[in-house]
Amino acid sequence: MGSDYDFDGGLSSQRVISATGSFTGYHRSIFDVGSGYLSATDKFKQPLCGNKEGWGPMSPSRYDFTPCFIDVWVASVAVFGLFAGSIAIWWLVKKRKPTQLAKDWHFWTKQVLLALIIADVAVQLAIQIINYPDIWFGDFRVWTTALTILSLFVIFTIQWLEHARLRNANGVVLFYWLFLLIALTVKLRSLISQQIYTKSPPYFITYCVGFGLALVEFFFEWLWPKKTNAYEVLVEDGECPVEYATVFSLLTFSWMTPLMKYGYSQFLTEEDLWGLAAKDTTKSTGEAFEDAWQYQLQHRKNPSLWAALFYAYGGPYSLAAFFKIGNDLSAFAQPQLLRLLITFVDSYRDGREPQPVIKGAAIAIGMFALAMTQTTMIHQYFQLAFVTGMRIKGGLTSAIYRKALKLSNEGRSTKTTGDIVNYMAVDAQRLQDLTQFAQQLWSAPFQIFICMFSLYQLVGWSMLAGIGVMLVMIPINGFIARFMKNLQKQQMKNKDARSRLIAEIINNMKSIKLYAWGAAFMNKLNYIRNDLELKNLRRIGAGQAVANFTWSTTPFLVSCSTFAVFVLTNDTPLTTDIVFPALALFNLLTFPLAVLPMVITSIIEASVAVGRLTSYLNAEEIQPDAVVVMPAVEEAGEESVLIRDGTFSWNRHENKTVLNDINFRASKGELACIVGRVGAGKSSLLQSVLGDLWKVKGEVRVHGAVAFVSQSAWIMNATVRENIIFGHRYDSTFYEKTVKACALLDDFAQLPDGDETVVGERGISLSGGQKARVALARAVYARADIYLLDDCLSAVDSHVGRHLINNVLGPNGLLRSKTRILATNSIPILIESDCIYLMQDGEIVEKGTYRQLMAMKGLVSEIIKSTGQNDSGSNSQNGSQDGSGSETSTVIEAESSQEKDEFEEAQEGVSALQAIRPGPGSSSGNMKRRADSMATLRRASAASFRGPRGKIHDEEQNPSKTRQAKEHSEQGKVKWSVYAEYAKTSNLVAVFIYLIALILAQLGGIGGSVWLKSWSDRNTEAGSNPEVGKYIGIYFLLGIGAAALTVVQTLILWIFCSIEASRKLHERMATAIFRSPMSFFDVTPAGRILNRFSSDIYRVDEVLARTFNMLFNNLAKSGFTLVVISVATPAFIALVIPLSAMYIWIQRYYLRTSRELKRLDSVSRSPIYAHFQESLGGISTIRAYRQQTRFENENEWRVDSNLRAFFPSISANRWLAIRLEFIGALVILAAAGFAIVSVTNHSGLTGGMVGLAMSYALQITGSLNWIVRQTVEVETNIVSVERVLEYARLPSEAPEIIHRNRPPVSWPARGEVEFKNYSTRYREGLDLVLKNITLDIKSHEKIGVVGRTGAGKSSLTLALFRIIEAATGEIDIDGLNTSSIGLLDLRRRLAIIPQDAALFEGSIRDNLDPGHVHDDTELWSVLEHARLKDHVSSMEGGLEAKIHEGGSNLSQGQRQLVSLARALLTPSNILVLDEATAAVDVQTDALLQTTLRSPLFANRTIITVAHRINTILDSDRVVVLDKGEVAEFDTPQNLIKKQGMFYSLVKEAGLDTE
Repeated sequence: MGSDYDFDGGLSSQRVISATGSFTGYHRSIFDVGSGYLSATDKFKQPLCGNKEGWGPMSPSRYDFTPCFIDVWVASVAVFGLFAGSIAIWWLVKKRKPTQLAKDWHFWTKQVLLALIIADVAVQLAIQIINYPDIWFGDFRVWTTALTILSLFVIFTIQWLEHARLRNANGVVLFYWLFLLIALTVKLRSLISQQIYTKSPPYFITYCVGFGLALVEFFFEWLWPKKTNAYEVLVEDGECPVEYATVFSLLTFSWMTPLMKYGYSQFLTEEDLWGLAAKDTTKSTGEAFEDAWQYQLQHRKNPSLWAALFYAYGGPYSLAAFFKIGNDLSAFAQPQLLRLLITFVDSYRDGREPQPVIKGAAIAIGMFALAMTQTTMIHQYFQLAFVTGMRIKGGLTSAIYRKALKLSNEGRSTKTTGDIVNYMAVDAQRLQDLTQFAQQLWSAPFQIFICMFSLYQLVGWSMLAGIGVMLVMIPINGFIARFMKNLQKQQMKNKDARSRLIAEIINNMKSIKLYAWGAAFMNKLNYIRNDLELKNLRRIGAGQAVANFTWSTTPFLVSCSTFAVFVLTNDTPLTTDIVFPALALFNLLTFPLAVLPMVITSIIEASVAVGRLTSYLNAEEIQPDAVVVMPAVEEAGEESVLIRDGTFSWNRHENKTVLNDINFRASKGELACIVGRVGAGKSSLLQSVLGDLWKVKGEVRVHGAVAFVSQSAWIMNATVRENIIFGHRYDSTFYEKTVKACALLDDFAQLPDGDETVVGERGISLSGGQKARVALARAVYARADIYLLDDCLSAVDSHVGRHLINNVLGPNGLLRSKTRILATNSIPILIESDCIYLMQDGEIVEKGTYRQLMAMKGLVSEIIKSTGQNDSGSNSQNGSQDGSGSETSTVIEAESSQEKDEFEEAQEGVSALQAIRPGPGSSSGNMKRRADSMATLRRASAASFRGPRGKIHDEEQNPSKTRQAKEHSEQGKVKWSVYAEYAKTSNLVAVFIYLIALILAQLGGIGGSVWLKSWSDRNTEAGSNPEVGKYIGIYFLLGIGAAALTVVQTLILWIFCSIEASRKLHERMATAIFRSPMSFFDVTPAGRILNRFSSDIYRVDEVLARTFNMLFNNLAKSGFTLVVISVATPAFIALVIPLSAMYIWIQRYYLRTSRELKRLDSVSRSPIYAHFQESLGGISTIRAYRQQTRFENENEWRVDSNLRAFFPSISANRWLAIRLEFIGALVILAAAGFAIVSVTNHSGLTGGMVGLAMSYALQITGSLNWIVRQTVEVETNIVSVERVLEYARLPSEAPEIIHRNRPPVSWPARGEVEFKNYSTRYREGLDLVLKNITLDIKSHEKIGVVGRTGAGKSSLTLALFRIIEAATGEIDIDGLNTSSIGLLDLRRRLAIIPQDAALFEGSIRDNLDPGHVHDDTELWSVLEHARLKDHVSSMEGGLEAKIHEGGSNLSQGQRQLVSLARALLTPSNILVLDEATAAVDVQTDALLQTTLRSPLFANRTIITVAHRINTILDSDRVVVLDKGEVAEFDTPQNLIKKQGMFYSLVKEAGLDTE
């Protein structure tokens, strides 16, 4: 820069300038160095500057700034201090409340130091005034010092205020000190250069003292932490340190360091994580989204989800844009500095005037500073983007969940459970990922623009050639992107289909095993997986390769064409100082170009997701006014439920109604029964009272709170007690009473942990009867006013039914003062009822009391007659019951009246009295309010999910047997064996070829750069551009060759390695799941298995290969870069070791912590989905109990505990990146610094070599960062392989076929079954469920199995099918030990009608015969026998008619009939009926019984597990089981004569015992 001015002194002056251009400014010789800082003229030559050298900015006689200009830096810092400081003071006073804090010595030290600095600056001011006698009042230097004093006072005030108001140093103060020190350092060098230390020692000493004090003060304020104990007042438990970190700590992410250190020394667990910042909790993000979305709904015809998201979360995201601009600008300033550096190096060639050293040093420091700025900016931007993404995810998850609780039937019918879970898992995730890219929409074009502008300065209009190439490439890339997008869409569909199928398979695994349908479903799965999904993936892989080719060639073609045009059109030689800055710019260009298509695909994916979510959030909700809820009625006999002229439909858009002209009323204290055949509309009537149906006309009124028991009990994955309490406060007396009334005490005695037994997903470890009674107990415990019970007696045995009628439902039961509406087909309860409604085809045909209807001899009396139950029996038995029950009833009476008082009190809100009489039901009035309060909420929500932090200890004290194993998450490093296994499944040869292609591609790239260097060096020597064709041709070939190799490498990687591996892995896992014993499904939640099949397989399919590719690419790139720099400046080699050590050290820290955080993140994710899926199953129950808020809170709580792991894991990435990029910046500094040292010592290093080394060094930051990130990515994603392998190695059940031992074709011809001393348990470690059973069933016998609930009836059937294996003893069929043959052979030869009919989504044909082995005529004939023919032929498509998920478009009875049809299809001589007729009404039941007694079944052995004793009275023999042992086994007549257990069961059922 010095050469731009003309000097008086000619050459000597030029020498002086070189001599004063040393790094420190120090030089020994004393000659005139121009006018110093303290010299002044008599009058102003230039405004505000009374110095001979004027404003400069460069001094004419030194290589330095002029004295006036040097103060511009200091003055600007002072102005910053004044302005920003005033704002900070305002903020501290207005926004922060002071705390009572003692001012300790730490505080006083700081303030005294600051006072000393102010005094020191005042001394400087005095010296200045003395030295500028005539002009001091107008001189800029004096003003600067005065401003500095003022600004120091402002800082003094801030430091005073912040002591009591902040827990950390204020950002303005820290920046003020940092900037001030930088300005003072520059000024110090200038003072040395002016030799002030000889001219005016007092000033120089004062200045240095002030400088030293400022330095100490800065470190004091920044690094000396305040005493924390004084700040305890401000500390909340589990808060996030990001909320009180200093500015520097935020910029460098040092607030993460404690966690990183901790995570390095020991494995992190959930307890070690910090809380979330208040703004990030799902509660606040959910509310923000809710408000924004409501605003959209109210103000726009078609509300926009985009707008709502921006409105809710756009603030910090917009702020991120400023950081992005800063980062872009500093990135593009680097090549400009590179150009200056090359010019500097070139000035040392022979025959040129060398430039001063300080200039080179300044360039190197400038490059380092820019690299650091760039780093800080980009990571603040990323952090804001990720936090926004996290908020979007939290807010959307909460919104999706809330919506799910409000969906109407129409809304639900189009969206299966799988779909809705997908909205949460996939679509919300898509929008979260978008935040990383969306800003690139403007940033990428902005970067391209700056790049073009800089290129124009370098090569003039030749850059248009480059633009031309880009414009050609864009549409090509656009086309590829579109192609890929369609494939992606298809992929989504396939993935959905596969997830749905897997979900069904897992949920119905028991049936698949019983029917031996494994192979059929495996084929179905393999078809979707291999023929649809992977075929599509191969296409995606090929598309990816083409895309990679166009991307990697674009920047290269741009540079090639630009240089070619430049050389051909210009006479100026293409020299190094053009080539390498241009190359650096082209390298920068790759990023925006590469990111644009990603942005576009990401935006497209997100808009697909937004479309899906918008349609979901706009889906129809339940009719808000379908039911009018009124306060509870007081007096018995007052009407509490009323339906007037009600017509209801499942779907508001079809004019098909379910219920027509219903007039129905029920009063307080009365029991109304609704009877009717399967599909007559009983359940629909109850749902219309709940408001789940669409009300076409009429009115529905409900007085008071409702409790609901659905037909198939909905049980949560929690302890039995939590299922009963259901979010209400635990009240031990009433709880005991409830449990006793619902006959659960015996069951508690049998369950492994009593009522603390965890029941597993969908109540898997309870029997059907137990589930029903738990659901009933939940209703009773809720102490509602109105009870809607959907056939809760059908699943329990008749004597238990009797107990429930007496103690709960009947006139003396716990609920006698409430309104009870019961849909039922159980006769005993009808006798006790106050009113009976008979439904037929959606209408009420008869109503009246039992006596009236019997007298009418209408339809009801026929039903009752047909079951052979007469009045006399039931009456006599009533009498006997009263005697025993009278005493209990009086007690209950007293309590319930007291309960009622309290209830009224609570309603009137007399809270003062409540404390005085804590009665058994004290909370019934406050129940609803309490459930919403946080305390019970926590209790309730905590229970089902690992609880808030306090709840860990009680599990250790009593290690319970039924807790579900927490999802196993491997700790520590992923084993090498997993990588080896993955490489093996990937095909090792292909991997080897891939690596060779990779290295060759990199070598090609470097070859191109070296070639350019030699070309530009040649040009510089010649002064023109010789042999253009040769140089350009070879350059072109090298580039295209490298690009072609990348295509090869991508194709090999995708098609031969990755897809192969994921096909094998999925197949192994699926096979293992199909072959797992049933006990695995009992202890493993479905969500967990689904997770392996969806997210883990997705990672193996699509993510792993990409990650490995990037990792290897960057490894090669960084390695080559270090080699190139070392060749250019050998001194750099010395740095490689310490830098590598630092790098490895940082990354080890990071790897450990990040790995655990990622694992915690994925482990805490499955509970969200599990809870979500569970809630979707019980929506009507949740709504009926009006517990939506509690479940929403529970969901929020689970999402929060996931985000608690997610937030530190993204911050850890930033923490790492900042530190690694610092190493990268050091590499840049070292490469430039060594080059300068080497050149100034005249080593003869050329500009070309420096340019080559620097253009690579500038890229290294990115590569280093990516290596670590990809290592972790590889680790996190290889975990998926590990998890898949873990499931692939699951222990399997016995072999399907044992070839040495196959049963004869006709087996079991006779159908004899013999149990020999047989015992079994459900799984290792549990008690025996069947003990020493010895039975001998003859050929063609009809056997009944009875016993109280939990006696082991169903276990008997499971044992027969070897769903559970023998502990001791054996079962022989036709004399063949069933344990000796393959499972497939065994299960295929037995027929069963299981307790719960499992239906699959698909056609009727698929449901009857998934293997497609039977023809239509067979299918129609079995449908006819099963009484389904009429119904199926009325559905569209006949056998091809669609059945919805879980068979939801058939009634429960019809589903049971489907399984009867299945049993008829199995040509077996042994048929097992497991409580098969439990859910069927009396008439259908009678039809079934006649079918089973018809000639069709005459020559089969039939084993019936019965609930209704009347179904087995005509059996040949009856087995009575008790607590897993055979109590009695004989003909029914003999057993009745014996008057043992069987006799009492028959008696309880009220059947004739004659």
